[in-house]
Amino acid sequence: MVDFEEFTLGEDKILVSRISDHKIWASTLLSEYNRNRGNIFTSHKINGRWENSYLPVDLVPSVKKAMRHARDLGTEVFKVSSMILFKAISVEKNPLPPFWFNVAKPNEMTGLHHHSGLSVLSAVAYLQADKNSGNLFFKNEEEFELEPAVGKIIIFPPHLKHGVRLNESRNERISVAFNLFPFPLVNPDL
Repeated sequence: MVDFEEFTLGEDKILVSRISDHKIWASTLLSEYNRNRGNIFTSHKINGRWENSYLPVDLVPSVKKAMRHARDLGTEVFKVSSMILFKAISVEKNPLPPFWFNVAKPNEMTGLHHHSGLSVLSAVAYLQADKNSGNLFFKNEEEFELEPAVGKIIIFPPHLKHGVRLNESRNERISVAFNLFPFPLVNPDL
């Protein structure tokens, strides 16, 4: 059994946990990410910043540990059977991988959004996060915030609106986010 905290926002559960050996894991994945920054492809800019940065899983294999952690905890707590997709498949109109990195430089933020599509769980895990680097917040009729910390993983329903406050630190805040998909996988094109 994995240690975690459970919070509720309305009807929705939000889980907060730590990846096992979280400091080593975060350092390893951050090194893989930095070593491959020249291979990043991006999807869209918001307020002058690339919102999502993508790398193939073979360049950042340590991402698998966070995704497995979220799947296992999601199975235990949410009682959903989910699967991890490491590579893009044709279940969504967008062929980008189901995981991405978010890099927020000082004075950058991520606006309110949700993860639509076929996913059953969403998660974010922190690789680099200084004090005041921007809290993750969730919003429905009420609002709830969580402070980022290296190795922390937050698991939540994909429909839950969320965003990230302004990075008021002097360094980049770097996280990896991803979606988990239902098992068995339903193909909407069939």
